[in-house]
Amino acid sequence: MLNFAAIIPHPPSIIPGAPKSGLSAAKKTIRALDELGEELKRFQPHTIIIMSPHGPMRYDKFTINLKEDYKGSFAHFGIENEETYSFRNNKFLSTKILQRMRAINSPIEPIMEENIDYGSLIPLHYLTKSMIKKPKVILLTFNSQNWKAHFDFGCRIKEALNETEYNVAFIASADLSHRISEDSPAGYSPYGIKFDQTLTKLLKKNDLEKLLDLNPEFSEEAGECGLRSIMTALGVVNSSGAEFIQFSYEHPFGIGHLAGRWKLKK
Repeated sequence: MLNFAAIIPHPPSIIPGAPKSGLSAAKKTIRALDELGEELKRFQPHTIIIMSPHGPMRYDKFTINLKEDYKGSFAHFGIENEETYSFRNNKFLSTKILQRMRAINSPIEPIMEENIDYGSLIPLHYLTKSMIKKPKVILLTFNSQNWKAHFDFGCRIKEALNETEYNVAFIASADLSHRISEDSPAGYSPYGIKFDQTLTKLLKKNDLEKLLDLNPEFSEEAGECGLRSIMTALGVVNSSGAEFIQFSYEHPFGIGHLAGRWKLKK
């Protein structure tokens, strides 16, 4: 059963000890992630499903990681005194999702990858750091298909959840535009801030029709990272009559970071 769903950004600079620290520049984001972590803790999730833009991506297939145990660290970001993270997979639910997709001949590839990509690990760091009992985790990666294909994937995930009694959280790991200012890593575009404002407004209005109709060229020009994760989350929460609640938005270093969750109706 789905009891929690959120959008979480994944800037490495917000991990304590990062060489290029964003702890002061991204105070709103860090505060929001701490708040979301405390809220999630109260739900006591058995399993967290997370879709990342930075996992083992296939051009035309979703991936679902069936490895029994996952491990990850931020060592490659040069973080001192870095921690090693470990989580267990929910193999039963992973298999359910895989079966749902194969039943409709939707392209999905099971993989066996021990490493947790940073797009998944950063949200997991903040969401689980105060939990005594760590939840199980399912790692997903999106592909290059359109928004509707990802929304439909979310619907299939929701169907699989409805067949189990697990208390589940779904996390869309997503940064927004990477082109908001002159110091943005992808360079400046006037469409950067416009994209972030448009997406945030449509999420708050729960305007699914316009969200699914977003122009791909608009998205590409904005240099977004994670819209497909968000579209998948919309499929997961769609039948719940969910309301999106924004916890924070800011754009340090010219990259848009949105944090929030859906208030699910039972």
